[in-house]
Amino acid sequence: MGYHKGDVFEEIINISNKAYKRKGIALVQKIATPMKPIRRGGKITSAYYEEKSTLDFIGVYQGMPLAFDAKETREENRFPLSNIQDHQINFMKNWYEHGGIAFLLINFTKLDKVYRLDWLTLSWYWKQYQKNKGKRGFGSIAFNEFECNCKKIKSRDGIMLDYLEGIDSEETKNN
Repeated sequence: MGYHKGDVFEEIINISNKAYKRKGIALVQKIATPMKPIRRGGKITSAYYEEKSTLDFIGVYQGMPLAFDAKETREENRFPLSNIQDHQINFMKNWYEHGGIAFLLINFTKLDKVYRLDWLTLSWYWKQYQKNKGKRGFGSIAFNEFECNCKKIKSRDGIMLDYLEGIDSEETKNN
């Protein structure tokens, strides 16, 4: 089985999740997408996804449920909203409405920068994207938005990618 884009990024998040668990900070796990094997005789020759997945990761931090997806882009000046699927937006919306924390971790691979994009900001951009499909300038989030209004994620205190830093104050501000 080969790698798909995002495997390395997800592995870095998994290493961070192990550090969070070891330090007693949070419990976050990667959610596997259910697959149905296709058999030829006694051998599994391939597989297909049985259903659409929710998000990549689900967990709990300081008693707050959280769910997020890991996304990557090779773009240097924007994040294309086409990288997100409708069912992911619906899940995040429902999660947030039920009191959970929902966000995306966006890895700008060429820039070697990772940002946390909170649900409220993503929701605003998604609504513009849906209303203005096909119109120039509405299909992505400018990198400047990440630089100015999103949390840049760094290594800290032995955690490879400390994506939870500052999330409690951010959520208090949004609610």
